Amino acid sequence: MSLFDLVFIVSFLFTLVMAVRIAIAAIGRRWPAVSRASRVLGVFVALYAVVLLSAAVARPRRFYAPGERRCYDDWCVAAIGVRTSANACGPGNGQRDWIATVEVSSVARRVRQRALDAGTEIEDEQGRRYQPCAPSGDGKSMSDALNPGESFRVSLPFRLPATATPAGLVMHHGEFPGDVIIGDDHSLFRMPALHRVAIGPQP
Repeated sequence: MSLFDLVFIVSFLFTLVMAVRIAIAAIGRRWPAVSRASRVLGVFVALYAVVLLSAAVARPRRFYAPGERRCYDDWCVAAIGVRTSANACGPGNGQRDWIATVEVSSVARRVRQRALDAGTEIEDEQGRRYQPCAPSGDGKSMSDALNPGESFRVSLPFRLPATATPAGLVMHHGEFPGDVIIGDDHSLFRMPALHRVAIGPQP
């Protein structure tokens, strides 16, 4: 757990306590107390938002090397590479299809787990992002369950304009609470981390 994770937990608990105090005071019709607590909470939320925005603007975008593993607790993911594919998404219409290979793994020692909210976008050199155009061609999904220490690869098809070249993959593992954790790769106003990819035949 990072320092910013701890700051978020403390901030969340403080906000919850203040919200309960406001509710109790409102039920008791103690309006001066409601006003004071509301002001305190409003100032605190505003300050937190300023720090969140400042950190997002000040910290550079994070990049992962091809094959470098990134872990969310015990669930990990790595972008292995991309390769061109003929009509992986159906008729081409002058566009180009790509197959991205992603490795999903678990570093857990005992618990079987899965990431139901996991997903991937491909980003081209101009910063445009694209969703997969079809389900995984190998029947695997990033949200499939993993036994402790297990890993598997997923092949995801994407369709890009003929002139576009993939720059990397953007991985998703849910939005909350990462979008409101200061300094997190997925925090609000910050460019999400980019997993660079090797272009060519996959091992």
